[in-house]
Amino acid sequence: MRKRLYQFCYGLIAVGGGLVIYLGVLLLSRAYAYYAWEPGQKAVIWFGLHAGNAVVQLMIPVLFVLAGFVSARKRGSLAWPLQIWLRTVSTLILGTAAVFIGLKQLTLPAMHSSFLPLTRGVSAVFTGFIISLIVQPLFYRLLERFGPWPGWLLTAATLVGGSILTPAQADYASFRMLPLMVGLFLFGLVLQRSRFNQLSSGMAALLGTATLLVTWASQAGSGKLSLYYEGDYRFMDQLAGPFSLPVVLTAAALVVLITRWFNEKQSQNLITMLVISFTVAQSPFIGQTLMAPAMQATGNNLVNFGLLSIGLALMLSLAAWAWTIFSGWLFRRSLAVLDTRLAFTATGDYRTGLPALGRAIIAWLRRNWPPIMLVAVFYLTVFASFLAMSPNGKISMGLKGETQPILSYLLVDGQKSIVYTSLFLIAAFFILYVLTTRFWVSFLLTETIYAVWTVANAIKMVYRSAPITPADLHELTALPELMAMLGKHTVWWVLLGLAVLITVIVVLERKLPRKIRVNWGVRIGGVILGFVLLLSPATANSPTSYSRLFNSAMGNGQDVITPLKGVQRSGPLLQFVNAVDIQVMDKPKGYSESRIQAILAKYARRAKAINQTRTTKIGDQTVIFNLSESFTDPKQFPDVKVGGADPMPYIRQLTSETTGGHMLSAGYGGGTANMEYEALTGLVMGNFSANVTPFSQVIPRDTKVASFNQNFPYSAAIHPYNGTFYNRPQVYNKMGIDKYSYLGSKYPITNQSKIQKSPYLSDNTAYANALNQINAKQSGQFIELVTMQNHMPYDSYYYPNNPYQGKVTGAALKEQSIADAFATFTYGISQTDQAVAKFIKALDQIKKPVTVVFYGDHFPGIVNNKYLTLRPVRMHATTFFIYSNKASKAHNTKLKNTNYVGTNDFIPLVLKHLNAQVSPYEALLTDVDHDLPIMSMPPNQKKNKAGKVKTSPAWVGDDGDWYNVKKMTAKQKQLYADYRMIQYDITAGRQYALQDKAFMTNPGKK
Repeated sequence: MRKRLYQFCYGLIAVGGGLVIYLGVLLLSRAYAYYAWEPGQKAVIWFGLHAGNAVVQLMIPVLFVLAGFVSARKRGSLAWPLQIWLRTVSTLILGTAAVFIGLKQLTLPAMHSSFLPLTRGVSAVFTGFIISLIVQPLFYRLLERFGPWPGWLLTAATLVGGSILTPAQADYASFRMLPLMVGLFLFGLVLQRSRFNQLSSGMAALLGTATLLVTWASQAGSGKLSLYYEGDYRFMDQLAGPFSLPVVLTAAALVVLITRWFNEKQSQNLITMLVISFTVAQSPFIGQTLMAPAMQATGNNLVNFGLLSIGLALMLSLAAWAWTIFSGWLFRRSLAVLDTRLAFTATGDYRTGLPALGRAIIAWLRRNWPPIMLVAVFYLTVFASFLAMSPNGKISMGLKGETQPILSYLLVDGQKSIVYTSLFLIAAFFILYVLTTRFWVSFLLTETIYAVWTVANAIKMVYRSAPITPADLHELTALPELMAMLGKHTVWWVLLGLAVLITVIVVLERKLPRKIRVNWGVRIGGVILGFVLLLSPATANSPTSYSRLFNSAMGNGQDVITPLKGVQRSGPLLQFVNAVDIQVMDKPKGYSESRIQAILAKYARRAKAINQTRTTKIGDQTVIFNLSESFTDPKQFPDVKVGGADPMPYIRQLTSETTGGHMLSAGYGGGTANMEYEALTGLVMGNFSANVTPFSQVIPRDTKVASFNQNFPYSAAIHPYNGTFYNRPQVYNKMGIDKYSYLGSKYPITNQSKIQKSPYLSDNTAYANALNQINAKQSGQFIELVTMQNHMPYDSYYYPNNPYQGKVTGAALKEQSIADAFATFTYGISQTDQAVAKFIKALDQIKKPVTVVFYGDHFPGIVNNKYLTLRPVRMHATTFFIYSNKASKAHNTKLKNTNYVGTNDFIPLVLKHLNAQVSPYEALLTDVDHDLPIMSMPPNQKKNKAGKVKTSPAWVGDDGDWYNVKKMTAKQKQLYADYRMIQYDITAGRQYALQDKAFMTNPGKK
């Protein structure tokens, strides 16, 4: 019974010490922000906070003096500081993991701090303690050789220096206090050898109580004096700091009592507990993250905050004590090895010990070279795979074509992705090793598979300027055909390589077998963690998933705009796994093959009815979809006045004479490819899940893709810029576009010209290439023309001779930089207007029917974003027109009710403009255009109870005002249900609609 009571008191003291530390760091250091003294407030509470803080300060000298006292009997070894480091680091790792799992918060600096607390400066106390233990043999030798007097002199210097410091200066969280902390440790060494150690327990308790009361009395007296002379309490804690004489004497008395009550091992556990508590409490990530919910929940109520903090501090203290005891048992073998290998300083000094340490390290490397070699080879392999993604030695950095040397990137910013990828390889190896117990089999299989993966990505990038995506794995279902495409010679080389690999593995396993000696607990834990990592991509894009949080902390994310840049920055493996978890759309209720077949039959009948009055064959026409980068009427911006000449007189007049009006864009300042997708397919972004980019995340996954260009015998795409953005080469190829001209392609951009100092090729260049393509084919064709002239940024130096400089004014342009950018944009629009006029004139001279659908993709991101809230529809309404040249029967056609349309309406609009026949799918789009409100605005987003973001169309009426979806008729609701069902089927479902060729086949297709 007595032994149990003794153990209980021992644990109570340890937990109490931790409780004081956590309360001090988590509560008392923050309490001053909650309780700022003002005349008339309760001075008792104010004094109580300071008195409690004095007890917290006491824990610093208790820790260091106790550590010095316990280690005074013999020269210390390097084993103890390494043991403390190991147990503290493991605590930080567990604490960071607990915050990650419990609160779903994680940052890369937090992970760095967990593994490298000394170099990251997590805790000054921890750093000071490790330094004290390392220099202990030097102090011990000093005291042995010269006696206690050097120690007393250094102790006196510590106490004098600590007592004259102001409370703000004597902050134990500051690394400037490290010499004083080491001084306290030295005091403990001296104290054990002094007569002070011979005090009776009663006298030690009396001395400790008296000096603590002196400390509190000094706070009361100093507080009054400080208030009288300074008008505040800044000097109230002058003699209550951790290095002041009264506090250190109280600590010395406590140390004498502790060493009388507990043996050396128990005292060392108590020391470990205090070190762990200080480190965790001072850890910015763990401490602040844990306290944030409490601060939010209690507001400025100090009482509630205090009670919650006490509960949290008690929980942390109990956890720290439990881990102190458990880690001693868990690491018992490792600690024993450290005691054996690093005990040289207990019998000698560092001059003779360091060579011994070197020999011990070399011996360790010899015993453990297989796993060390494995990690090094994996790292170098991953590093080489990143280099293979940038064969020219450069990595793409942005839209303006900026590059960075690949080596400088990989050696600094790229290290996160390299290490992260290496973890995947290590996880795969460890699982294979546990399953096979064969080192070389597991290692070489993992290494070979990743090397093949790298080569496959490099080959695809050469031919398609894009890395391998999850959708490409569908190609493996046609493995015989793929092997046939490789050719017999390549197949034989592959078989030879496999034979060599098998031979090497067999020889190594027989001649040089290696085992990694780990117990079954480590094996099971490693396999579990390995599977967690390897399966994490399955939820990497779920908003609340742990894998997404970890990816975010590692700076890893899918680059949907430029897959080429993405694979260069993230590597071939991460770029692939980032695309695994893509939920394109939520599955509509009632989705089935029979439901799709009913829709197909319904709109087959509808197409037949529409085609009774339509005579034009679309395949005989030349149709151009001209996406004009950022083209918007400058006069349409709110709070903006454009002086001088009208920047777009021709297009303004043309829009009034032919089919034209405003197109409602889903983007603002960007998102070009999304509008391009809507125009080419007739599908709408509002039906997709949040943050889906179809060009990068939908089309690559789909087996088949339906797009408007497939109605024509030939189709081409022209983009006078870097053509790999948004995965366009792969997208256009899958859409069936026969020719794609862009800078650097095998179909060169000709007639290149720029306007003044602009870095972008002009619209005249784009239209000249379009005319060349039109004249290259006598039959009908489709041309996707994406210009670049008016792309951001809008630097004023682009156009030194700008007539709109100083002519654009208004409340939205008060800042000069914004006004300058707007003037640049306006001049660019005026140049587009002139280029369009020239282009239309050239089209009218062509003796075959040509129709151009011209539209701006989005507003430029120039003015303050507040206008998106104040004028949302206006800030998304770009200009569009549909013009047919003089050789076309639709030359003078002007459709009605086109003041506002959606990007997804262009297919039915141009068919109607040309009086062209429709397919059943285009009949559906025709009804959507005619009967439903516009739904191409940025979609509504709302989180459900599970935290997942749900999207839905933001409806706008034909008059440009918001449309209340509750006003929809039953017929409209059914039409939208049909449309959404088809969109799901052909983008995320089983593609039943595409299996029926008649549904997508236009009668006028050539």
